[in-house]
Amino acid sequence: MTQVAVITGAAGGIGAMLMKRFGEAGYTVAGLDLPGVCPPGDDRFVTCDITDEEQARAAFGQLEARHGRIDVLVNNAGISAVGAFLDHDVATYRRVMEVNYIGALICTRAAMPALTAARGRIVVLSSVAGFAPVLGRPAYVAAKHAVTGLFTALRAELAPSGVSVTMVHPTFVTGGMTEVPRAPGVTRSVTGAQITADHVAGEIVRAVVRGRDLLLLGRTARLAWWAHRISPRGYLRLMTRRLRTAGQA
Repeated sequence: MTQVAVITGAAGGIGAMLMKRFGEAGYTVAGLDLPGVCPPGDDRFVTCDITDEEQARAAFGQLEARHGRIDVLVNNAGISAVGAFLDHDVATYRRVMEVNYIGALICTRAAMPALTAARGRIVVLSSVAGFAPVLGRPAYVAAKHAVTGLFTALRAELAPSGVSVTMVHPTFVTGGMTEVPRAPGVTRSVTGAQITADHVAGEIVRAVVRGRDLLLLGRTARLAWWAHRISPRGYLRLMTRRLRTAGQA
């Protein structure tokens, strides 16, 4: 049978490219996203608020009934918050955590019976912000650290059942991502060469096919990974200087 890949946040920039790339690789693809953003008339999509457990259970039940299996779950849905610690209220921190962390948790729990039956793979779109501090995004950094910690821990727990986990840490992606509203005057600063959504999607499909557990996408991500491990203080100084300079450009 054709393998089935389910992608959350499938109507967004990376999500749309994941749908395309997994389809080109021979997978049957299914996408989850919010009502109003799913492409009209495209029956590959199921509307779902991934932070709502009841909706997620219903959506995954529908997909399993339709396709008979789920081999790959890509937890791609996410939302960012650009700004300093006090630029956002607690409700915003909660929202960013719900989408990036709780949403991935809910979807994975809903898909787990099918993934276990297929001895499938969970892919988690994290970020450089998921393993190292990044200036000007504390809510986002917190959420990405949380989701990285959860699924890194789950890798060992799920291994006996045959379910594997691929953690993906891209650098800055062109066009950015969905954000909560910024405070007046706040800009999105980046450092290093950005990568495209299509590049991210293509590398994820290759990682799934090859059974890779870790994917660092972009030169900045690879440098940050090693710099933060070798010298956390040195990484912090370099990252802070470069992002502050980029924000002033």
